[in-house]
Amino acid sequence: MLEILQTSFDKYQFGAIKGRSTAHALISLLHEWMETSDAGGSVRTMFVDFRKAFDHVDHNLLISKLLSYDIPHCIIRWDHSYLSHGRQRVRVKGELSAWTRLIGGMPQGSWLKAHG
Repeated sequence: MLEILQTSFDKYQFGAIKGRSTAHALISLLHEWMETSDAGGSVRTMFVDFRKAFDHVDHNLLISKLLSYDIPHCIIRWDHSYLSHGRQRVRVKGELSAWTRLIGGMPQGSWLKAHG
């Protein structure tokens, strides 16, 4: 799936791409700023911290986005099943809560969370 999507990534996409990191993002940012400043332009920057962004992913929106790419439907159906049948519970001091169905977010430790 990543091979299919990678061609549509913005050139400033650094997360979820092998060989790219936060350091690469910072170097790219500084390069753009210096280039603009050297050309006599001005630089304005706004940083937004999307706290726990992967915890708030809307599964339906994700699936509709995947449908707009050339991803085989069998993979999209698998992703939908994986995300829509997720359940979780919490253990506190040895006590387990009841199971609850996930309606958003990426399952902890999943490839989708680690790379998506």
